[in-house]
Amino acid sequence: MPEPIGAGPEDRSAASKTSRTTLNGGDDPELRRFAPPVLSARMRAVTGTVGGRQPSILRAYFRLQPGTWWEWLMIWVLQNLRHAPTYIFPLLTGFLIDRIDPGNPDRAMDALPWVLAATFGLCVMNVVTTTAGRMILSRINRTLTAGLRRSLVRRLNRLDFAYHDRAKAGELQNKFVLDMARLEGMQSFLSENILMHGTTILVMLTIIAFKNPLLLMVIAAAVPINLTLARLLWRPVSRTTESFRRAESTFLSHLNETLLGLRLSRAHATEDWSEERVGRAAGRVARRGMQYDFMINLFGSSAWAVSSLLQMVVVGLGVWLAVRSQQDLQIFGYAIALERISLGDLTVLLAYYGLTAGAIGAILNSMPTMAAAGDAIRSLSELYQEEGEADAGKRALIPIRGEVRLEQVRFRYAGAGNHSLDGLNLHIPAGTSLALVGHSGSGKSTIASMILGFYAPEQGRVLIDGFDLAGLDRRVVRRQVGVVSQDVVLFRDSILNNIAWGDRTPDREKAREAALRANALEFIDHLPGGLDHLLKDRGGGLSGGQRQRLAIARALYRDPRLLILDEATSALDPASERLVQSALEALMRNRTTVIIAHRLSTVRHANCIAVIDHGKVVESGTFDEMMDRDGPFRQLAQGQLAT
Repeated sequence: MPEPIGAGPEDRSAASKTSRTTLNGGDDPELRRFAPPVLSARMRAVTGTVGGRQPSILRAYFRLQPGTWWEWLMIWVLQNLRHAPTYIFPLLTGFLIDRIDPGNPDRAMDALPWVLAATFGLCVMNVVTTTAGRMILSRINRTLTAGLRRSLVRRLNRLDFAYHDRAKAGELQNKFVLDMARLEGMQSFLSENILMHGTTILVMLTIIAFKNPLLLMVIAAAVPINLTLARLLWRPVSRTTESFRRAESTFLSHLNETLLGLRLSRAHATEDWSEERVGRAAGRVARRGMQYDFMINLFGSSAWAVSSLLQMVVVGLGVWLAVRSQQDLQIFGYAIALERISLGDLTVLLAYYGLTAGAIGAILNSMPTMAAAGDAIRSLSELYQEEGEADAGKRALIPIRGEVRLEQVRFRYAGAGNHSLDGLNLHIPAGTSLALVGHSGSGKSTIASMILGFYAPEQGRVLIDGFDLAGLDRRVVRRQVGVVSQDVVLFRDSILNNIAWGDRTPDREKAREAALRANALEFIDHLPGGLDHLLKDRGGGLSGGQRQRLAIARALYRDPRLLILDEATSALDPASERLVQSALEALMRNRTTVIIAHRLSTVRHANCIAVIDHGKVVESGTFDEMMDRDGPFRQLAQGQLAT
């Protein structure tokens, strides 16, 4: 991290500590080797191509997951030890059956205790190895999920606002919930099907080859037949899985909008329309879900049908070998010597074929799980293909004085026809206040977004203390900026943590002082618990004025050098506005302040006022100067600025 410009030792230490904490994944030692920056690099690798082609799902997953090679080796060993009883029980059963002799009953009874002892030992081993293997898997799985969620939040916080302008909240929530669940399903596919069932197939075929090569030829035919079946059905299953996921994302998006708009629906009596909208999305989920279920069932039933047909062939061949007289079998002119097999061997072979067929069927039945995991990886990788803010290696300006200059700035939102800012020039000296007024859509809020670095200008420059914002670490600049907007964001947490939001160790006295200066302490002290009072979602239960004063207290706590007030009093009644305005005056003192205003009372005492129209400054000056002119400001003032 570059040394901050104008930073003292404490500033450099704090910046370095913040950087180390972020890069190391916080204080959780289990997650340090799977910290968000590391995982972000892995996700970018997953989204890349190999030889011009997208990597396979298994390759992508193994790039992503945090397990080391020895952990997966240990899982493989434990899974096969766990599954060992299924290999050995048929041998023990065949061993006992071949010792059943009506003329010598003691022969079987003498072997029975040893068989029971071996069975008990295998059962104990199964319990131990199952628990150990699944705990290793659980650790890998939970670490992957936690790391991915942290990485996604980190990525979302660093994506350009052009992405957030078009993203749907429901689709983003889907990535955190449904896509994670599908990735977790990949763990069972790997451990149960690839590692365990794959080994089962190899072991069973090897044993059958030693016992009876002819049966091996019949059983081995199941492998290419099932692989062909999987290849035929894979593409339709993948398409159905993706369609199902997108339907779920749309449903969650509509549901999220409905929950946020409950008051609006109730106020306008549009509940029926809202319910129909969500209901249609739910219906699409149901239809896509039925298509998904159909493909899964088709996969499973087809695999079962192939397995059952081959099983009948194996049973018939095994019975024939058990009852026939010894003779050679002629195949393509070659004589193959075949021996009769005992009833015990027949039992073992049929059991092993059942295990082989079951393992193949389990792998096939899990193909939809693999398809779902692949779709989840593609869904998550979409975020890593988007452009993000690139501040690494840029100058860290600490502290800022607060001088702001916009030079010939032109900017247009994606998909918009006209420029929101068109050659705009502004200069705000450090420690002064500038009020931006104008009709709705004139570009006032866009100016605030440009100062914060949310968007980059198409042309022109945004300067902070004479430095081009494009060459500065925007996160360092933003830590020295306070924003108070009309739409106050409050979290379901204590008032203390809301005021000190972002501070890992909130200073109680500092928060109380900020609340006092924001005229918020008078109502905070009357709440149960005072500063420790737990707020409801989005500050439910508080008035608009109370929420605004908490937002001002939050800004005072940060002690910013640059302040942006975005229509901070436009929705308040006169009594609340007086309290908030008094708090704002305390907040603005000796700070560079940008005021986006709809009321005269907010702009009257600003050092300078700029009238914005179609992305340009059409008039500027003090309140008294422009009221003496017959210009745009005077016309706005006569309409109380709110247009």
